[in-house]
Amino acid sequence: MISTDPISEIFDSEVSSAYEIARKYDNRAGFSLISCQDVGLPIYRITIQAITQVKKKIPPIEEFILKAIDAGLTQESHIASFLGLEPLIIRDSMVSLRMKELIDLIGSDSKTTQEWIVTKPLGQSTLKDAKSIVPEERTFVINFDGLLRKVKWHGRLESNLLKSKDLRAYNYIEISPSKTEPPVLSDLDIRDVDAFIKEAESLSRFKRPEDRDLLAVKSIERRELNFLPALALVFKSIQNNDIEVTFVVDKRINSDYEKAFALSNSTKRFHILEGLKEGDPRTLVNRILGKEYVDQLPLQHIEDLQRKVTNSQTKAFAVKEQLADSDNDEEKKNLQEELDQALSKIAELEQELNKLPFNWLQVYDHPPLLAKALDHTENRLLIVSPWIRAIVVNKNFLKRLDILLKKGCDVYIGYGLGETKSDKREWDVEAEKKLQNLANKHKNLKFRRLGDTHAKILISDNKFAANSSFNWLSFKGDPNRTFRDERGSIIYSPPKIDELFESYMYAFE
Repeated sequence: MISTDPISEIFDSEVSSAYEIARKYDNRAGFSLISCQDVGLPIYRITIQAITQVKKKIPPIEEFILKAIDAGLTQESHIASFLGLEPLIIRDSMVSLRMKELIDLIGSDSKTTQEWIVTKPLGQSTLKDAKSIVPEERTFVINFDGLLRKVKWHGRLESNLLKSKDLRAYNYIEISPSKTEPPVLSDLDIRDVDAFIKEAESLSRFKRPEDRDLLAVKSIERRELNFLPALALVFKSIQNNDIEVTFVVDKRINSDYEKAFALSNSTKRFHILEGLKEGDPRTLVNRILGKEYVDQLPLQHIEDLQRKVTNSQTKAFAVKEQLADSDNDEEKKNLQEELDQALSKIAELEQELNKLPFNWLQVYDHPPLLAKALDHTENRLLIVSPWIRAIVVNKNFLKRLDILLKKGCDVYIGYGLGETKSDKREWDVEAEKKLQNLANKHKNLKFRRLGDTHAKILISDNKFAANSSFNWLSFKGDPNRTFRDERGSIIYSPPKIDELFESYMYAFE
């Protein structure tokens, strides 16, 4: 659903962007988006020793000598006289040209003297371009994509590569290379290597790019595994347990990565299906609300309405992009009308959904729902989340929470799942401390470690209660696990909300 909640003011902009991207691409026919995870795609930084040939500008005197010889001046003295230069200078330059094999001596018709000529094809080519071709052996650093198994240039993203420690610091999931063996010489396509070097040198800030051709790669000197930040979207078939994983790089889906991931059997290697079963939203809602209650809900009608919302969202995103690219006033007017109609349809469908006692939560619905709870709860707010991370419990979150507490709202925050202090990053420990400081300051904030809680609950007054696999105060789960089903459910029935709220109160006494 296209939300107007001020998520960007509350949470890190990159986090907001990730869930907006997930919302945009939730349009795969026959599949539901069930997980959205930050990942690192494997990129080998490889140092190679290569043989190249470089076209270098020849000195002006050598250029003029070549042109003089080509014009018919075949004697050193004639050339020196024509150019008005000392014979010694001409001699040194001609020796240089001879060593480069750009000129040569041949016998004249009189057989008493020798004449200088411009060699073919090397000298003629140099004469045309005023450049000489010089063989050179050099070291280069290139990037080999571990999933695609090829040398690949990633443009401006080249400067964003991360190391393993960076992935762990930000809870990114590490995607393994499609083969366990690191790349060897036979994996390097010389055309891809040549294209990579040309791209890299064209963007170098330290020197002007050279006109270079790659002849051969002699050896690989060093390999270092880095990672390219990306967003993994996991889709599950509506009909069965089929899983499809795609990757968004630089805000666009990259189908090459999706194919490579599937062909490398990574779905099984990452135990994705097993991890998703643990967070199945139907299993969770039956456990929390009771199967008898759930069976009475109009689930099919709800799913039909949500499908219509998704289709309208897809249309709205497409029209919005067309509108941004259009320069024609008449076309822009028509597109704006089309966008307004799509947004109006979404609002109408959402209004109908909001009248129902129950709804399913999509992956991207959670951040705006938490924002709504922080901004609009009046009497009581309950958040149960296994992990606390500074990326969510940041300055803006704490400010919103402080305002809520000053208004007299009772807030209950429960957390804790098998982490010791040594497992946590410094900034996450600090986020916990700040919550504890708020609890010390406000008696109406109950901040408790509940032990090994797997529950993820959000309750705002008796307006709504959300039950999910989504980690409300971290947005990410255990970094040692991979993907999980992040969907959930939300109920609007006050009696059921009260019942669920009371079931957690014992933990805060």
